[in-house]
Amino acid sequence: MQETERIKVDVNALKSGMYVAELDRPWLGTPFLFQGFPITTDEEIVQLQQCCEYVFVDATQSVGWEPDMRLLRRMDEYLVLEQPDADASQSQPPRFTTQRVNVQSEPKHGWKQDTGTFLATLQRTRETYGRTHEYVNQVLDDVRLGRAIDPAGAKEVVNTLVDAIITNESALVWLTMLKHRDEYTSQHSINVCIMSLLFGRALGLEKYELQELGHGALLHDIGKMKVPLEILNKTTPLTDAELAELKLHAGYGYEMLCDSRDIGAQALDVIRSHHERVDGSGYPRGLKGDEIGRFAMIVSVVDVYDAITSDRVYHMGISPHEAINLMYGWTPHGFLRELIESFIKCLGIYPIGSIVELETGEVGVVMTMNLAQRLRPIITLVLDCDKRPYPVRKLLNLAQFAGDDGAVNIQRILQSNAYGIDVRSLVLEGATEEIRAVV
Repeated sequence: MQETERIKVDVNALKSGMYVAELDRPWLGTPFLFQGFPITTDEEIVQLQQCCEYVFVDATQSVGWEPDMRLLRRMDEYLVLEQPDADASQSQPPRFTTQRVNVQSEPKHGWKQDTGTFLATLQRTRETYGRTHEYVNQVLDDVRLGRAIDPAGAKEVVNTLVDAIITNESALVWLTMLKHRDEYTSQHSINVCIMSLLFGRALGLEKYELQELGHGALLHDIGKMKVPLEILNKTTPLTDAELAELKLHAGYGYEMLCDSRDIGAQALDVIRSHHERVDGSGYPRGLKGDEIGRFAMIVSVVDVYDAITSDRVYHMGISPHEAINLMYGWTPHGFLRELIESFIKCLGIYPIGSIVELETGEVGVVMTMNLAQRLRPIITLVLDCDKRPYPVRKLLNLAQFAGDDGAVNIQRILQSNAYGIDVRSLVLEGATEEIRAVV
C-alpha cells in the first residue's frame, strides 16, 4: 500500500502546489465542491483562509512543495493514512474530482431554495418550454418541406428562455430531462439551447450575449433536416459514405441562414462550428484551439453532454454523472480542460436528473441545483428505505436540514435507470402538479 503524508498546516502558510486533502471542518457548507484539490490560485488560498484555521495537506500529491519536518511541532500533526494502490489508480481514466474544479467561488446569482416556490415556477416554465417546442417543430417541418424559415422567431423564443433562466434556472433545466427518442431532434435542440444558456450564465456572459448564444444553440442542428432520415435513424454503425453525409449537416445549416439579417455572426458560427474539436479532429473545417469561436465551444460541450445522456435509436443514455466523467476523460484533445471544468462547476456534483441514494436508504432524483449549498439540492423521493415506490412523490429539500442532528445526506449517485426509475415520467409528474407532498 502507498502511504500518504497528511500534514496539518495553518491557512496563513498555504502555498500554490499544496494538495488540500482535509479541512478542519466538514466539507458541507464550504464553497468547495469536492474533497481534495490542489491549490492553483491565490483566490483558492483566500477562500481557505476565510473558511478554516488549518487544513491537512497531502505531501505526496503536492507539486513543487515538500514539508520542512523541522516545522512540525507535535507528532499528531503527522498523519499516515492508507490509500489505494498507486498502480491500480494509474490504470483508471482521468477524473475531474482531483482537479482545480474542486473549488467553487461564492455564487454571483443564487436563489433561496423553497419547494413550494419551485413547483409554482415549474408550472410557468413548463408553458415556456411548450411554446419553444412548438416553434422548433414548426421550423423543422418548414425545412423538411422546403419552406422559408423564420430565424427572427427564434430570437423571441430565446429571449423568453433567457428570462426564465435568470428567474429560476433549475426549473428550466429540470425540463431538459423530457427526453424521448422519437422526438430526439426537436427536444435535443431545445435542451442544448437551455443548457448552453445555463453554462453561458455561469461563465459570466451578459444578457445580450446569452441571447446570441441561445439563438445559435436553438438552431444548431437545423441542417440535419437535409440529411436523409434513414441515416439519422439508422440503428447500426454508419458506413463511411453515410458518416460523410451526416457531417454535412453543419454546413447545410450555415448555408440556409448565412444570408439572413435576423441571425448574428456568432450564432451562425455556432451552427457551422459546434462539431469542431480543439485538436483539429472535428468538422466541417478541422479548426483547432483558438480558431474555434467561444460560443461554438460552449455549444459543442453541451451538445455532446445532451447526446450521450439521451436515449437514441442506437444507444441508451447514460447518467449525468457518468457523462461528465466521460467528457473529462476526453480532454484536452476534444475539449479544453478548463471549459469542461467550468461545465462541471456549472452542473454541480449532483447534476439535475441524477438518481441518488440517501444515507437513509431512500432513492430519489435531483430536481434543483442549490447554488449556496451544492451538496444539498431538492430531490424527488421515489423509493423508500426498502426500495418500495412511494404512492405519492415527495419533495425533500436537503438544505432545510443542514446543520441539524437529523440532517439527511446523499450517500451515492446511481446509474441511469437504477431500480427502473424513469426520470422523464417524473418530469411530467412535476410539470403537471402530481408531486404534491412537500417535506
